[in-house]
Amino acid sequence: MKSRFVALTGGSALILITVSVSGSFVLVGALLGYIIGFVLTGWLQRDTLISSEMDPITAIKKMRRGFFARLGAVTLAVAATARFQPGWLPGLAAGIALGILVSISVSIAAKIREGKEG
Repeated sequence: MKSRFVALTGGSALILITVSVSGSFVLVGALLGYIIGFVLTGWLQRDTLISSEMDPITAIKKMRRGFFARLGAVTLAVAATARFQPGWLPGLAAGIALGILVSISVSIAAKIREGKEG
């Protein structure tokens, strides 16, 4: 969990430094997307761990509800961004993709380290 937090704060700091140096606030959309990507991945991991201890029918229902909740959250973020800052949309999309990829890669690396230590 600590490595995910470090990756989240490190990536956010990098984006904020780039915004301050370039003066382009379009990258704030990328920062928003990056954070959303991390939140979505953590949410999915939590739901998966909870569902793994349930019977299959209940787990499928829970995962389906969680999928639609995550889809609604992303839709809300994209709709709000499109309404108030349409110029941020490309950065938002890139940030969500980058946040998901970095979060998954950090989680995989942590699991590999756990396997080697244990």
